Amino acid sequence: MTDPACNLVTRRTFLAGLGASVMLVACGGSQITVLSPKDRGAAPPVGSLGESTNRVLVVVELGGGNDGLSMVVPHGNDRYHDLRTTTRIENPIDLDGEIGFHPNLAALADMYLAGEVAIVEGVGIPNPDLSHFTSMDRWWTGAADSTRRAGWLGRYLDGTVGYEDPLAGIVIGPGPTPAMLGDGSFTVAISDASGLTPNVPDWIDDVDELMAMWRGFVPEAPSAIDLSPVQRAIEASVDARDALESALGLPTARAGRPARTDLTEQLRIAAQLIASSVSPTVIYVHGFGDFDTHLEQVRRHGELMTALNTALAEFFALLDDSGQRDRVTVLTASEFGRRARENGGGTDHGTANAQLVIGSSVTGGRYGESPSLTRLDTNSNLIHTVDFRSLYATVLDGWLETDHIGVLDGEYEPLGFFS
Repeated sequence: MTDPACNLVTRRTFLAGLGASVMLVACGGSQITVLSPKDRGAAPPVGSLGESTNRVLVVVELGGGNDGLSMVVPHGNDRYHDLRTTTRIENPIDLDGEIGFHPNLAALADMYLAGEVAIVEGVGIPNPDLSHFTSMDRWWTGAADSTRRAGWLGRYLDGTVGYEDPLAGIVIGPGPTPAMLGDGSFTVAISDASGLTPNVPDWIDDVDELMAMWRGFVPEAPSAIDLSPVQRAIEASVDARDALESALGLPTARAGRPARTDLTEQLRIAAQLIASSVSPTVIYVHGFGDFDTHLEQVRRHGELMTALNTALAEFFALLDDSGQRDRVTVLTASEFGRRARENGGGTDHGTANAQLVIGSSVTGGRYGESPSLTRLDTNSNLIHTVDFRSLYATVLDGWLETDHIGVLDGEYEPLGFFS
């Protein structure tokens, strides 16, 4: 029986552009999409990477290249003030005499002082590339090159739940993310009602390139599709729809819902799912803001920091209310930082960056090594001190309780921000 509260009934379709096998449900102005790639036989066997955990990882993607030197400000370093004569942060919230948070990150500063925020400094990619998509592809896949198609979190889901739990991994944002693409697991994306060509984030310059990134959710030749995982996706999606409708209250919340690229609303949905019977293991939030601050950086980045602070403060307050705080860790991700020297009103694409890991189970403090502001590379960019896969490895081993070697196809030094 079709739910009369839904304005689009369940529908299976194969798309020539994305080529994706999808299950669409639009209720209350929201679109829920379940995507399944063709099983290419490369997925690790279910259970080979451990069992699904009761813990939840929430990844918040700061797309466009967040300026780590304005988020985590090295105010005690005179060279910082020389490099940023018009864009420097004058009044950071001091954390230890050397670094401070952007003044609009007061809630995060309080959490840091309470020991619940790990600041990982100097995070970067070997042989960095300043292209948004090349860099994001590496962050999405957890690989130093672009040869592997599965995402790092998709591979984790492959080896823990496979096709058995379509709600273990959920994306909140304008479409799917390759980070959650598996070779043998589902991805559920919750977005607004803008359809399969969504309103993309402002930092996306080339929509065609974005669509190409999504091609991994489908075999290249539609005629070669193995229908068995698709059929399983359709069957599982019926249950997924019902569970998500109930968890999100979609039929009763149609009027005036904010756009899903509002981070506060996105994290409200995440908190709601965590407290519900759905209870996913991984939630990936993306499409928030434009961190590509070539121009007007002081104003634009300040607004983004306010939005990030407000959203995370409310998110953790909601987790406190539901008693779920101890089950959740938040990880930030951004394809690269910004150049050390300003360009006159903003900053250009850079390399090394700071990332945050937030939660009551995190051993707070500073990790990694601050990149030198005087010893730059040949392009006058910061030299990274921490391989981004060490950040992933620590989250995989310490929080998701799996062996990072099986996910990342290699061994990387853990950073120790989980006891």
